[in-house]
Amino acid sequence: MRHILLVGGAPRVMVDRVRFLSVAASGATAVALANAVRQAGCSAELLLSADAWQDAGAERYSDRAGLEAGLRRWIAGHPEGVVVMSAAVNDYQLAEVDLHQGGRATRVDPGAKIPSGGDELVIHLRPASKIIDQLRGWGLAGPIVGFKFEDQETVIASAEALRRRVGAELVVANSLCGSLQALVDRHGHTRYVDRQALLAELARRLQLLAA
Repeated sequence: MRHILLVGGAPRVMVDRVRFLSVAASGATAVALANAVRQAGCSAELLLSADAWQDAGAERYSDRAGLEAGLRRWIAGHPEGVVVMSAAVNDYQLAEVDLHQGGRATRVDPGAKIPSGGDELVIHLRPASKIIDQLRGWGLAGPIVGFKFEDQETVIASAEALRRRVGAELVVANSLCGSLQALVDRHGHTRYVDRQALLAELARRLQLLAA
């Protein structure tokens, strides 16, 4: 039987020594799926962010480097396992931070604390690589389950493009407005009346993938 790794929450993007940017992601989806498949007898582990659902018996990561390290370790031990990427992984990473004060811009050194009293703080971000695109290169031969979250008009097509790009078994399509929940696989897409119905079917599919 294949092991399942459920990845939830969101990595922090550190701005300075004490500040960070993140996404309001609780990891509740990963926890709910883990509970469901464990009750069905599957072996499931959780990899959650430091700010996600607490007391879930999960391995934790704080930033993107920690998330990548956790994934690499798990894949090394379970190359045929199932990876469920429900985490809200940031598309951008920190490039530089400029503090504007008295008509001058000062570059803030990485790892320093931004001083108070500035007139403006400018945070520069640059695109980050997609973690889900790297899973195969890290040695994962087992199934991938991805998630896509965007406008209702485009989310199904984007989920299908993601499925094809990374060779995913399934991609969950969620609309920003919350009115569309669907599973996309090689046969097309199936919509569900609400999130609970989608999660129930996704848990059932995960059990089949793990068998």
